[in-house]
Amino acid sequence: MNAPLPDAGLARRLASLAYESLLVGALLLVASALITPLLTALGPSLFATLLSQGFFATVLFAYFGWCWVRGGQTVAMKTWRIRLVDADGLTLRWRGALRRFAIALGLYVGLPALSYLGLARHDGSLGQHLAIALLWWLLLPLSAWLDPERRFLHDRLAGTRQVLTPKKPRG
Repeated sequence: MNAPLPDAGLARRLASLAYESLLVGALLLVASALITPLLTALGPSLFATLLSQGFFATVLFAYFGWCWVRGGQTVAMKTWRIRLVDADGLTLRWRGALRRFAIALGLYVGLPALSYLGLARHDGSLGQHLAIALLWWLLLPLSAWLDPERRFLHDRLAGTRQVLTPKKPRG
């Protein structure tokens, strides 16, 4: 029986998250180029807004879900030798991938958006509202320092762990 893999260190996971944000930005630029002609044809409307948001969420889940289910690693996770596993140390299935994605989407997009919209109803500058929304976004990865196992909040809530994969031998 193989020993369980050790948890990936916090600095490694933060570096992977930073790298992942660059990759996601590029992915969303490509997705935006694909959907822009349709959105232009539809014109500004609630339907076009909801369609684009749904499209972007689907593109992101396709990337993350496929990577997590296929081998437990996104491109950034492979670079930093991190693998995502469930509570039993196994690669996620589609249901677990969807749960983790939905929780992360709610925390990283929904929570800052709600705080921004809630604050926008009160007096103050746009910069202040944006700063508070960004503060929420930054607190999420930093909350790992408060977790006894140093897991990110979305991993804790989804029942997942990020483990360190062994180095491949050279030669």
